[in-house]
Amino acid sequence: MNTVTKVILATTLLSATSFSYANDYKTTIEYRHEYRDGTQRHGDRIKAFLDTGKNIGFELDARYNNDQLNTMFDGMTMNGSEFSAYYYKKLTDNIMGIGGLSLDFTSQGLVYVPYARLNYRFDNGIRVQGRYKWKFWDYNQTNLNKVNYISKIQEVDFWLGYNTNNWDFQYEFQIWQEMEGDALPQFDNKDTNYLHNFRLMYTYKTAEGTMWRPFVEVGNVSQSRYTDNRQTRYRMGIKYTW
Repeated sequence: MNTVTKVILATTLLSATSFSYANDYKTTIEYRHEYRDGTQRHGDRIKAFLDTGKNIGFELDARYNNDQLNTMFDGMTMNGSEFSAYYYKKLTDNIMGIGGLSLDFTSQGLVYVPYARLNYRFDNGIRVQGRYKWKFWDYNQTNLNKVNYISKIQEVDFWLGYNTNNWDFQYEFQIWQEMEGDALPQFDNKDTNYLHNFRLMYTYKTAEGTMWRPFVEVGNVSQSRYTDNRQTRYRMGIKYTW
């Protein structure tokens, strides 16, 4: 799928999500900008969430990178788009179960990402969340020996959060492993990688019931497949829900 097609698909789905259901269901639009100090690259993402109110939800995002070092909003190229559909069920007053499938459209091809998630919220505002997912590539990749392989990655994500009044604090940890023996390394010439991320978010609710939620994030992520170099990832963004 070429870039033009992906842009058209993303714009069409985003418009449908934003306007067709806006008067009946809960819709969220998110914009996020990030900077990585190791690679000195900027990036942007636009994301839409739709909760149908009938235990089914949808997500759509479009990702963009800057080709030049330390440059914002200039020479941007699309880095992929992802569409996700999921089913959620309240298991108890404090536990929510979620199962879904994401389709990640990259410049090389399509990635299938099935996942299962469990959220637990304590009465004192603390929450614990976990997610397990697979990533399956439908296109061949080539390792350093020019051998083709289909990447298969298992990933476990963990969140620890706390909400008090209008403030929300969240720590995130992700770890994943490449299951294909001939694949390229994920980090430091090994088949595993991980990241840490901390988010601070503030919620402002209007008289009409809509919400503005600005946030900032600081994360520790890898810089290269072949070295142990890591870098700091800075993000800032805003969510709007109506």
